[in-house]
Amino acid sequence: MLYLSGIFIAFFLTFLLLTKKGKSSADFILSGWLLVIGINLLAHYLFLTGQYAKYPSFVFLGFTLPLVYGPFLYLYVKKQTSPNPFSLKQLLHFLPFVICNLLFVSFYTASFNERLNIFKHEGRGFNVEMLLRLYGIYISGIVYVAISFLILYKFRKNMVQQFSNTERINFNWLLYLIIWIGMIWGLVLFNENANIIYGAVVIFIMWLGYFGIKQVQVFNQSNSFFSAEKVVEVIVNVTDSQDKKYQKSGLTKESIEDIHTRLLIVLNEEKPFINPNLTLNELAELLKVHPNYLSQVINSKENKNFYELINEKRIEEFMHKIIQPDSKQYTFLAIAFECGFNSKTSFNRNFKKYTGVTPTEYQKTF
Repeated sequence: MLYLSGIFIAFFLTFLLLTKKGKSSADFILSGWLLVIGINLLAHYLFLTGQYAKYPSFVFLGFTLPLVYGPFLYLYVKKQTSPNPFSLKQLLHFLPFVICNLLFVSFYTASFNERLNIFKHEGRGFNVEMLLRLYGIYISGIVYVAISFLILYKFRKNMVQQFSNTERINFNWLLYLIIWIGMIWGLVLFNENANIIYGAVVIFIMWLGYFGIKQVQVFNQSNSFFSAEKVVEVIVNVTDSQDKKYQKSGLTKESIEDIHTRLLIVLNEEKPFINPNLTLNELAELLKVHPNYLSQVINSKENKNFYELINEKRIEEFMHKIIQPDSKQYTFLAIAFECGFNSKTSFNRNFKKYTGVTPTEYQKTF
């Protein structure tokens, strides 16, 4: 019953993702992962109930599916934390799974009775292949969990270079995913009872459904950190730079000045910072420059990161608005939201940072 519940939930969540409006590449990756988990659980259920005698190849395929868990985790985390589009080259991460199954071509092409005999004798004749499959699963899990965690750590460390509001960015979803897969691989490494491992996979699926639907709306809303799916075309001139930090960027002094001038014009005239979800990529797209170059210009010319620059502009806009006669009927917080802040905490913190006093203290002198 437990496995059947896991199979049903996995397929149901796959259906929810595939029918979701505004699907991103990350949604397709997650739906593929859930589909594989459902198939894997179904294969294990058929094995436990002795129905491998009807579907020996399908059940055997299930033995190799854990090799794709790690790649799916890595690609999902990578896509959620990067604006770069999905590349077909990334499918190479599934090559170990293909190679592993090629090792068992003689099994898949054997007669039905021969495949049943191999099952009955616990893989006799494929001892080396089974050992390679087992160690492949060990290595895959360890490597991809470690890489996924490293990607998330770097993303979190550098998010002030990418986002203008960081308070509502939910890292827990990705962090918990990595921890869950890490725990399951801990069971794979140190526990020989397959039922305990697959039982943990079922609980993981249940958590995935509950947390994804109730907490972060993964299955019914767009939840990507990046709204832009493409990286804008680079149109700046390239040559050596004197700035040691950006030696390899290739921006000329003229390009830096040009981008900086256009940046100030856009900020002052178009005021994109009133969008509470403004990202570096979106601002770069307005300026038609590569996000990395824009980040370099902000850092070198303004001596700030993207987060600091945009929130400083929001405070300037706020200070301008509150002296307008029409603004007297509104609260400070309502005006702050109009200027691009998406929370009281973010507004208070940035206001004190740029004025030296809290909004309440400032209001008393206003």
